[in-house]
Amino acid sequence: MVSGGNFIIPSSMQFTQYLNILSYGTTGIDINETYVKEAMGIGDWLQDLGGELTTYTPRGVTYPSMVAGASFPNVPGAESINKYNIKEPATEPASVRLWNLLSSNVENRGIRILNNTPARELVTNMAGEITGVIAEQVGKTIQVHARRAVILTCGGFENDENLKWDNLPAKPIKFLGSPGNTGDGIRMTEKVGAGMWHMTGLSCLIGFQAPEYEAAFPIIFLSPGFIFVDKYGRRFINETGVEVHEYWRELSLFDPDRIEYPRIPFYAIFDEENRLKAPIGIRIGYQRNLYRWSVDNSVEIANGWITRADTIDELANKIAMEGSTLNNSITQYNDSCQAGIDAQFNRSRDNLKAINNPPYYAIQLHPALINTQGGPRRDKESRVLDAYSKPIPKLYAAGELGSIWGFLYQGGNNLGECLVFGRIAGRNAAAEKPI
Repeated sequence: MVSGGNFIIPSSMQFTQYLNILSYGTTGIDINETYVKEAMGIGDWLQDLGGELTTYTPRGVTYPSMVAGASFPNVPGAESINKYNIKEPATEPASVRLWNLLSSNVENRGIRILNNTPARELVTNMAGEITGVIAEQVGKTIQVHARRAVILTCGGFENDENLKWDNLPAKPIKFLGSPGNTGDGIRMTEKVGAGMWHMTGLSCLIGFQAPEYEAAFPIIFLSPGFIFVDKYGRRFINETGVEVHEYWRELSLFDPDRIEYPRIPFYAIFDEENRLKAPIGIRIGYQRNLYRWSVDNSVEIANGWITRADTIDELANKIAMEGSTLNNSITQYNDSCQAGIDAQFNRSRDNLKAINNPPYYAIQLHPALINTQGGPRRDKESRVLDAYSKPIPKLYAAGELGSIWGFLYQGGNNLGECLVFGRIAGRNAAAEKPI
């Protein structure tokens, strides 16, 4: 509901090769093949449900993940990738359009939904089969009996601080997605013997954490006149060359001498011309319907979220940074813009724009999760596997809980996985013998 709303429909089985390389051995080839075969038919299925598809069209500065095709275009099989979303109504975000399409079909079928009823525990019988769940409802404990099987689609652990600290490589790390994703599915499945996988996997943008809000705001610059610097004022990255779901790889550098992550937090530095171009807070994530970022970023400056200064030295002083270091970083970057070549980080000529129109601005940023990927291991049939890789009878999972993405992540595939393995889990659970 709060994602970007895009999903991938591959044009051929060559996409399997792409996924096998990105998985880096963390996901079985048979699982990737199953995903691709099923994903190729997702468009027809969504149209049968009443949805009309449209091709994803990016805007502004070109980042690897903000293209209609592959985030890693040099990997074999990348040419088979096409990103889509639901077309109408255009006034709604793409993810809301997808959610409304799916949820309306649930409602039309009369499927009963229990809201405010968190599941707490799985129920097993003497044969080790999963026969239902124990849940809470209005302060009371209830038991829901499964007719054939249980399917878990209860998300990840981006809001469980202990699980994040123990498993994720960047610390601290904020969140953009649902506050309700607190690792419940992991604890429930561990109790019945499930094996875990991909616990270090994550989909991670960058965000600003406002003190007034629970979740962070995702930040993306759509105009090229900006740089990123660490907490000491040193530029450290090709700012437009990062796959935006993979920012954590650049930010998780640890300094053993200082015992710190020097890039957490870090700062985006930009000037008045860039400030006026477009909002830097984009409309995805949990805050989307709680706050609308101002078009020219002026409200956020007034809020104190964005720091303003007339000179670079004044800006450095306001964000507790050495003025000489920050000045040097900006001077080197501006020289690269004039030369048309970024000698430091090879940023493309098209994305080089000098920072030289005062006043100047800074915003403090953190790695910020869209979602985690880890959880109970599952097979190509969406069956949850135990610690010995054997299926736990009558237990299935889909989506972010135990996702198949364990290494590099291709944008658009988390939603694709929800659609693909949700359908597989549904078919197989429905085929189980009655309990």
